[in-house]
Amino acid sequence: MNPMTPERSDVVLTGPTGIEPTGRDTLPEQGVPWAWGRLPLPAAAGPARWTALVGLLAQHPALWQDAEYVLLLDDDVQISAADVSTLFRLMREGGLSLAQPSLSWRSHFTDPTTLHNPSFVLRHTNRLDAAALAFSREALQRALPLIQALPHPEQIARVLPAAQAIPWQTAAVVDAVQVERTAEPCAEPAIWPDELAEGPHAEPGTTWGGLSIHGDLVSLFQTTREHCLGLVAAGFAAAVQEPQPIGEVFLQHHLRSLAPPPEPLRLGLPPASVPAPDHPPLPALRRSPIVEPAAGGAA
Repeated sequence: MNPMTPERSDVVLTGPTGIEPTGRDTLPEQGVPWAWGRLPLPAAAGPARWTALVGLLAQHPALWQDAEYVLLLDDDVQISAADVSTLFRLMREGGLSLAQPSLSWRSHFTDPTTLHNPSFVLRHTNRLDAAALAFSREALQRALPLIQALPHPEQIARVLPAAQAIPWQTAAVVDAVQVERTAEPCAEPAIWPDELAEGPHAEPGTTWGGLSIHGDLVSLFQTTREHCLGLVAAGFAAAVQEPQPIGEVFLQHHLRSLAPPPEPLRLGLPPASVPAPDHPPLPALRRSPIVEPAAGGAA
């Protein structure tokens, strides 16, 4: 892949009280540059924040139209600048279009599948945590109508992975990178439409496979099934000492591996996002002034 020019830097966006990635001032001037900025969004995680974000991104494409990858963070998420660079690099190297950095075991979380597993570099999963989502530019464009229709963090966490063309080989938790989520998840319950009362998104949180720390590609649905099961359980055991939950995780994944891979979730969504009416248009800019470049980047 050709090195990206400054006009094609990646972007990290958070809310009005978002935490700046640590170590930006000492980040080496090498690799792909990335920019960071705060957006005028509701500070608390929840549907209102995602609805506002979709409207803002739709009306202000200058915020992200030049980025190859976009990382969206809740205001309470802590990440280092070096880990931001590593996340974007691994997404490029792995051809990932939808991912999240793993949550440290000190983090608040909604599903343990999204917590760090030290057995993997990255895992393909059926859950992502909406507090820290990374998209390719094209994947974000495709996801905006879906997020607009289902803006609750729990809906985003379940439906985005399930709606991919190959659900068990697309969405990924990048375990080579850890972030800490310091605030409680959204307490507002998700209201599911009748047509989504059941489906692949309703399955328990599952790791489908991934890339191990030793460079092995494993999958629940291929000849590497036993190796995959062992890695999932061993990684979980690194943080949980009691045998019962470890055994439950192993049994759940073993039973799921005996069934066919999940089919993609089919959703009838509008072809394009309708921008929220309360965001006035910005002038056509190559880069929005809201976004500040990281070291080595360009505005």
